[in-house]
Amino acid sequence: MENKKKLVNLTIPLESFFKSGRTDFHPEKEFDENGMLTLVFCESEITGNLKDGTFYISDIDISGEGSGYDMNEVIEPALKDSTGELIASRVWEGGDSINQIIVKDGKVEWRDIEI
Repeated sequence: MENKKKLVNLTIPLESFFKSGRTDFHPEKEFDENGMLTLVFCESEITGNLKDGTFYISDIDISGEGSGYDMNEVIEPALKDSTGELIASRVWEGGDSINQIIVKDGKVEWRDIEI
């Protein structure tokens, strides 16, 4: 199955990733030599540029240990503060369920995918 992800001008205030009461699950901030920011959540990463407190997202990779918590408790609430568009598929470990997240200007919707 081909996994397609669509990101169109997705921006989120950086502070939106740090609202969870579980501060031990707040992402780590890593900057590369070109100034690109990567937010690291356990094994997951969100990459982009930071300007004036706004995170301009260029890639999202949510997978591995802790990814369910990261998505449900930190990333999805942050997406509610977003502008732009994201469409991505999520396959739970073992393929027990497959669904799609659709985000447009802060509106977050999940759809089940039957195969």
